[in-house]
Amino acid sequence: MAEQDRASRIGSLAPTRHAASQFPISAAFAFAVQGIRLRLGRMLLVFLGISLAMAFTGALLATDVLYRYIPMEAGAGRQAAGAFRWMWVAVALLISTSGTLNAILMSVTERIKEIGTLKCLGAKSIHIIQIFVFESVLLGLLGGLVGGIMGYLFALTTFVLNIGARYLSGEALLQAAQVIAVCVGTSTGLALLASIIPVLVAAKIEPASAMRYEV
Repeated sequence: MAEQDRASRIGSLAPTRHAASQFPISAAFAFAVQGIRLRLGRMLLVFLGISLAMAFTGALLATDVLYRYIPMEAGAGRQAAGAFRWMWVAVALLISTSGTLNAILMSVTERIKEIGTLKCLGAKSIHIIQIFVFESVLLGLLGGLVGGIMGYLFALTTFVLNIGARYLSGEALLQAAQVIAVCVGTSTGLALLASIIPVLVAAKIEPASAMRYEV
């Protein structure tokens, strides 16, 4: 019954052989959302990894921005991100990128028959690429947004507790808030980078061999 429901969803979204060039972007997006929903547990773990990596990065960036607005005569000093701390940021970003790559690659492996069905119904390699790129972008975009907000709030909280709210000007808050956009852009870019290998694997799948594949 589950296989029949899955096949009916594929058939309702996929293009016909006579309209292979008319595979809409909305259909690719729908397949991407469906792929994330069907593998929600694993995708949540990947999402959590991305969010924590971006939160760590965002907290460091926002903290450095806030400390620039402390007057030198206040005696609190200025805090700059040292090489050691940025090394941990690099490690966190590497882990989130590898996690995204692994999740999308496993999604491709588990959906080989589905990819074969889509190609039999007229979808082209570019359409398959769109589906998995959307999956990666959604993970990166949402993970970067949540992580950036978490990092920003954490930086504000620790700044107020350690230094005091008297040095929090509107300009400082606005400048520090820009790290959220940085985290979203970085996370999305890394997710796209991580999707290169999986989408190439998906695009090269032949319909005939895919239909014979057993997970």
